Amino acid sequence: MTGSLHTEVHGDPGRPALILLHGGGAASRTWKQQFSGLADRYHLLAPDLPGFGRSPGPVSLDAATEAVAALVERVGPAHLCGYSMGAFVAARVAADRPESIRRLILCAGNVKPAESGRRQMAFYRSRRGWWLMKVFSDLPNRSALLRMVDEVERTDLTDVLPRIQAPTLVLCGRRDRGCLADTQPIADAIANSTPLIVPHVGHSFPVTQPKVFNTIVHGFLAGVPEP
Repeated sequence: MTGSLHTEVHGDPGRPALILLHGGGAASRTWKQQFSGLADRYHLLAPDLPGFGRSPGPVSLDAATEAVAALVERVGPAHLCGYSMGAFVAARVAADRPESIRRLILCAGNVKPAESGRRQMAFYRSRRGWWLMKVFSDLPNRSALLRMVDEVERTDLTDVLPRIQAPTLVLCGRRDRGCLADTQPIADAIANSTPLIVPHVGHSFPVTQPKVFNTIVHGFLAGVPEP
């Protein structure tokens, strides 16, 4: 445990800290291939966000932002990577704590998910959506899922993104139909940012193609120019 969030911790604390924020399905177990692939280079911290996995609820992006900001303050200046819903939290933390974020990765994010993901949000509100989420999500029940959808639908990063100062990689799979169109607008809104579209992968490529993801992450965090 780290503070009020259950947090998986891997790697030498003497190495640069990298905080990994999961999306709206699986919690910190999303990153198991990063634990094995990046822990030799970074001190990895992967919290279960509020309401997911082993962290107490309810699901709340405000509470998640506060808890992650507190985690950043405890470990000192850190790299921060947010995937899908975690990208919303990462962007807000980076905007609110510019002195504490060394480099930022926003993977598979949206500016206004209620606009770009209407069909997906409607699906998750359906009974069928809950039966699917039960298979792979770390949400405890359908009520928590509906609360997560409400939280995501209220998200708007329009005024958040221009406040981010950290060097930022805006990352998306070319087959990610829900997020691809927002990749360039997100990068355009952040002064010191680089967009990167990864061919042949979709929304969940940190899980499905971890070696590709890990190589990109390390290259960016180490300051190596992206191809």
